[in-house]
This record gives sequence, C-alpha cells and structure tokens, in this order.
Amino acid sequence: MGWALLAATAATTLLLAYLLVFYLSEPASAPPACGPPPLPGCWNAPDAFRIFPIHVPLAWTAYLSFGIVFAASVAYLKSRNPRWDALAAASGEIGVVLVTLALVTGSIWNKAELGVYWRWEDGRLFATFILWTIYIAYVALHTGNRAPQEARLAAVFGILAFAAVPISYFSQTFLTSLHISIRPSFPPETWPTLFVGVVAFTLLYFHVLLWRLRIDALEVRLLRVKDSMEEPA
Repeated sequence: MGWALLAATAATTLLLAYLLVFYLSEPASAPPACGPPPLPGCWNAPDAFRIFPIHVPLAWTAYLSFGIVFAASVAYLKSRNPRWDALAAASGEIGVVLVTLALVTGSIWNKAELGVYWRWEDGRLFATFILWTIYIAYVALHTGNRAPQEARLAAVFGILAFAAVPISYFSQTFLTSLHISIRPSFPPETWPTLFVGVVAFTLLYFHVLLWRLRIDALEVRLLRVKDSMEEPA
C-alpha cells in the first residue's frame, strides 16, 4: 500500500510540475543576468528558461542518490549486511541516469542561450562530467556475482567517490566557470515551479529506488533457488 501511494504521489507531483513548467507559468519576465563576461548572449532565449525547473531537480536528485550511496557504503562496511550493498548499488545506478539527464538538459539549455552544447572551459560542466564518469565506474564494480570482496571494494569506492559531489556543486565558486548562473537575482515567480520540480523528482527517485530494490530481492531469491538446484543430491 505504501509503495503504491508513493508511486501515485510521485506521478501526481510530476504532472503538476509538467503543467507548471509548460502551461501554467509564463517564461521569466525578467530573467536573471548571467554575470560578467565571458558570458555573452545569456538569457536571449527566455523560453529556454523553462528547462531550468527540470534541470535543477535532476541535478539535486542525482546528488541525493550519491549521498545515499555514501551512507549505505559506510553502513555496509560497519555491518557487512548485504542489504546496504544492494541499496548503494541501486542508488548508484539511478544516480548515473539522473546525472546523465542533468547533463543532457543542461546542454540543451546551453545551446539555446550561448549557441553551443558543450564547453570544456565551463568549470561546473567539467566537474559534473568527472562526477558522471566516476559513478559509471562505481556501477561497473557491481558485476552481479555478489561476492563479499566485490561489495567491500565497491563500498570503499562509493565512499571515496562522494568527494566528487561537493566539488561538482561548489565548482562554480572556486573554478573558472562559464556556467550559466542564476545569481545574483532569480525570478521570484519561478520559485514555486522549481520547488514542485524538486519534490516531484525526489519522490520519483524514491519510487524507482524501491522498485529497483524489489527487483534485487527477486534476483537474490533466484540465485538461491539456482544454487539449491545445482547442489548434488
């Protein structure tokens, strides 16, 4: 019952976010300035600002998923309970999908505003790309054999990998960045839409996480049945 309620709530909130972004709100009437050069031409496409309430929640939920990877990895090393390893692996898989979508939506927005999809000189974009590659490697560590040695290695990697999250988030502050910024002013009329988007994608994340853990539990049961059938009579 709780799983179905979460699914219904996530679907309803996502629908509300979609309506707010595309139908119930106008493009920002006074979009925030991008800041000093080298950011020419920013906010020349106000309609492209509609992607912002999608791009930001995707990035936030990706950070959240990697935070859960970190916490679950610490818990696994302390307890050696395979459920923590399963939680970390599932959250890592979802996080990779979310950060991929964040990179794609950010590139689309960047093309509309600055005329190019990708710029390596963008500090945050580069840091997020590194974050993406690190967690792809983390997901690759879980080959499916569920050996304790593999789980320990993945847990250590998951803990160390989390250092890339604050680097990605704060990269616009301490790295030379051409990333489109919402500072110093942000259109106040877009805050409700952004908030709904964050809530919607967070609920969607937890829904998919529970779904993935259910699949993992079924995989474990199948492996046990397979092992019992292969045992000599």
